[in-house]
Amino acid sequence: MNRRTFTLSLLALSASATVGGLAGCGFELRRAPHMSFKSVQLAGFAPNSPLAAELAKALEDAGVSVVDSTAAAAAQQNLPAAVAASNPRILTSHVVLEALSDTREQAVASITAFSQVRDISLRTRFRFRLSRADGSDIIVPTELLLTNDLPYNEKDALAKIDESAAMHRAMQTDIVQQVMRRLAVVRPDQLVAR
Repeated sequence: MNRRTFTLSLLALSASATVGGLAGCGFELRRAPHMSFKSVQLAGFAPNSPLAAELAKALEDAGVSVVDSTAAAAAQQNLPAAVAASNPRILTSHVVLEALSDTREQAVASITAFSQVRDISLRTRFRFRLSRADGSDIIVPTELLLTNDLPYNEKDALAKIDESAAMHRAMQTDIVQQVMRRLAVVRPDQLVAR
């Protein structure tokens, strides 16, 4: 057996041992969370909101259909819209995710002795609530706040604008993941109004 064949077989053996070891310890890639509701209405978001679009995609990946109204949720559950409008408690697997605020802020975090900006603080703030079709709360108004500091240099101002936009997008993705984790803990018995 030549040296190259021996090296390749040794590499294949170590790779299979690693994969086998990970599978044996219970390692598994994170999947989309399982939601106890079938449909969700996104309300209160700005038109063409990137956060709403990313949240809708994450919800659809988790098997939840995103609808425009309670009437659409009723049609999806084969209920007449008039019945659902007069008695919203009948929609037991429909929730409304309402955005109360969605802001991106930028502030000076520190300055030099010559009054030049040294660091910029980027903040992404999202406040939301989750309610049943009848308007009663499942998740009370909750605020998520992410902060990141960005070193700043006047010579690289244009690059720092692009970097801050990329950082805001990364923080938005993190907020979507946090919202999804909060939605995943909603139990089926919480969907029924009391």
